[in-house]
Amino acid sequence: MILLLVCLFLGNIPLFASSASSEPKINCLIINLDYVNCTWSEPEPKYNYSFKSRFTYNEIQDCPEYHRINGVNVGCMFSYTKAQRFNKLNTWLYSDNGSLVTNQEHDMKQYVKLNPPFNLSVVVKNDAELWLYWNITNNDNCIESVVRHRTDNNDWKNTSPGTRSSFTLPFPPKKRYEFQVRSRISLSCGESKFWSDWSQSVYWGSFKPNNDAESLAPMSVTSLVWYTMGATIILVIIS
Repeated sequence: MILLLVCLFLGNIPLFASSASSEPKINCLIINLDYVNCTWSEPEPKYNYSFKSRFTYNEIQDCPEYHRINGVNVGCMFSYTKAQRFNKLNTWLYSDNGSLVTNQEHDMKQYVKLNPPFNLSVVVKNDAELWLYWNITNNDNCIESVVRHRTDNNDWKNTSPGTRSSFTLPFPPKKRYEFQVRSRISLSCGESKFWSDWSQSVYWGSFKPNNDAESLAPMSVTSLVWYTMGATIILVIIS
C-alpha cells in the first residue's frame, strides 16, 4: 500500500511541473520613458486573457489598450510616471471566466528601451575633423550613447562619447564614412539592460578604388568618331 502511494506521488510530479511551466510569462518594458508595454508569451496565442497592473503605492488598473493577434489579447500598453520606474510593478492575467491565471512581479528600473537616436548629421571643421551630431527624444544627462563608424564598408569601430550627443574623429581624404548611434539609460540613473536599436546610417564622402586611380568615363560613339578623324588628319599632315 505504501509503495503504491509513493508511486502515485512520484507519478504526479511531472504533472505539477508541466502545469507551472505552462503559465504565460509576462515581459514588461518601459518604452522611451513614455509608457509601459507588457506582453505574455504562448506558443500559439489562443486564450483571451484580461490584464491588470499596479505599481507600488498605486491602485490596480485594468488594461487601457490591448495588443491583439487574430482577435486574441497578447499584450497591454499603459502609461506611467518616471518616478514609478523605481517601484515594483505587479501584473495579473485572468481567464475568460475571471479566474486568476498568473500574478508576477517586475523590477522595472533596468527594463527601459529608448527609441533610436535621430537627426544624425556630419560636418567638417578645420578641414581636418569630422563631427557627428544627433538628437535623442529624452535628451538629458541620464542617457549615454555609443557611436559606431566604418570606412568604405570595412569593419565597424565602436566608441562611447558618454552622455554627449556629439562625436569627432580626424579623417584622411578620399574615404566614405558611415555612422550609426544607439543609446540607453546610463549607470548614474539606474542603468538599463537594453540599448536602443541602432539609428539609421548617415554618410560622408564617397567610395574610391583601392589604387586611387580615376576610372575613365565611357566614350560615346560621336566622340570616338571625332578622335579617329583627328588622329587621321594628324597622320596625313606628318606624312
